[in-house]
Amino acid sequence: MIFRDDSGGFAFSCEDAKISVCTSTWNKRLSQIARVVGPVLIMTGALPDPEYIAQTLGKRPRDIFIIANADAQKEARALKLRFPDVRVALHHSNNAKVVLVAPDTVWVSSADFGKTTRIESTVGLHSSAVFDKARESFFNRMWAEATEIA
Repeated sequence: MIFRDDSGGFAFSCEDAKISVCTSTWNKRLSQIARVVGPVLIMTGALPDPEYIAQTLGKRPRDIFIIANADAQKEARALKLRFPDVRVALHHSNNAKVVLVAPDTVWVSSADFGKTTRIESTVGLHSSAVFDKARESFFNRMWAEATEIA
């Protein structure tokens, strides 16, 4: 079976990818966030443990965009107050767990952006083509549908 672009997603090739199960955290995956020049785009259902999330965002509290599910409104507003330069939006049906780190890193995870005590799996990809396609095909579309917190 060959994957193709269609209404359900896009096909891609990637030579540098890694899958991990219960071996890494968002803080560890984004430990070099202060060195990133471009945007960090986060999609998450929930925002578990805002203090933990603040440790990650505090390394570079700018040029970060978060789309959380509307059910995470309380936590999203608290993060926005703490980090006014981080752009946060709420989407009524988002449950994706994806982090795009410019220019070429894509994380797709079973874990929401934050701290978890569950066994989770994550796939990491290094590909500027995948980053660009993911940003254009679903992050930008979801951002346009979401309500940004002022």
